[in-house]
Amino acid sequence: MENIGKLNINLIRGNDKVFNLSFYELVLDDPEAPIDLRTYQSIRMDVKVDANINSTVILALAIDSGLSITGTNHNILSIEFNRSFSNTNGIQFHYDILFEKDSVFETLVGGLITIEKTVTL
Repeated sequence: MENIGKLNINLIRGNDKVFNLSFYELVLDDPEAPIDLRTYQSIRMDVKVDANINSTVILALAIDSGLSITGTNHNILSIEFNRSFSNTNGIQFHYDILFEKDSVFETLVGGLITIEKTVTL
């Protein structure tokens, strides 16, 4: 896995939301071989106001703390956003997801999180 996937996420203010990301190997003999995410020692998602490495982390998710591995082949990463995070009106954040395996760290997914304005909350 060498390319960083870009995924922008839209949340509705005040809502709970779960996103499921599926991971597959890109190999010639089996272009959809599932990647067993349990082989990683850690998976972490940081959310910041801007994309600067020195920016303050406003939300940190990890396995069993907002992130979970699911699916028959253990290749689905579930990301849970709760109401307390999304209870901000019309703000955009930057995020990325860092994977660690055998002391090698790779950022595989990143993008923007936009919290859409609502009238009722």
